[in-house]
Formats: sequence, structure tokens, C-alpha cells
Amino acid sequence: MRRRWLRAFAFVFAIAAALAGLGRDAAAEGLSAEEMVAACKDLLSTVKKTDDPDAVELDNTFQTGSCWGAFLSIQQLIIFKMEGARTPVFRVCVPEDTTLVQIIQLFDAYVRRHPERQGEPFTVVALAALHEAYRCKG
Repeated sequence: MRRRWLRAFAFVFAIAAALAGLGRDAAAEGLSAEEMVAACKDLLSTVKKTDDPDAVELDNTFQTGSCWGAFLSIQQLIIFKMEGARTPVFRVCVPEDTTLVQIIQLFDAYVRRHPERQGEPFTVVALAALHEAYRCKG
């Protein structure tokens, strides 16, 4: 039990340290919100639903893959809970039926409403968008 707690703590600490370290230097190395919106543009305009409600059809391009992979990581990160916790670490409570495409659309709309945040790291802006839409109550 103690080992699982330490692993969970180490994971959360690493993520928190990475996010806290996102300053001007990290922004130059990573994708900005503006760059991620551009990377996701084709995905959002060409995504096709399939007969399987849990599947989508995407164009096979580098940008589409970058967008999908980045937001898949965000989606997995925001549901992480410490052992015994009732709410996720980042206090984002996304409904279970929310799709990855919906999260990307949410991010895209947020950046368009807040153009002053375009130069910030996309991870920081994505978490802000998710907080605005799905902040845990209580």
C-alpha cells in the first residue's frame, strides 16, 4: 500500500514540477496554445464519426497525430486521483461520456475566446479551459 502511494505521489510531483516549470524557456521549447490550435485545425475539420460510438476516423497526418496524442495525454492526466481521493488531482471533473474530440473542441473555443493566451504553453491553457468548463464542485 505504501509503495502505491509513493508511486502515485512521485507521478503527481513530476507532473506538478513540469507544469510549474513552464515559463518562458519551456514555452519556447514546447507548443504554444496557438500552435496547438493550428495542429488541431485539420483534425477538427475532418474528423468523421463511425458506426462505433467510441471510434472516430481521422486523416493520417503528423499534425492530426500530434493533436490527438497531446490531448490523449491531457485526458488521461485530468482523471488521475490519489489513492482514496474523491476528486482528481487537477480538480477537473469531466463527465465520463466526454469524448476526446469534445475536449479538443473545448480547448479550441477557449483559445479563440482568450486570444491573449495564445502564446502560453498549450498544456497550461488546456487545463485552464477544462477548469472553466468542468471544475469539480465542493
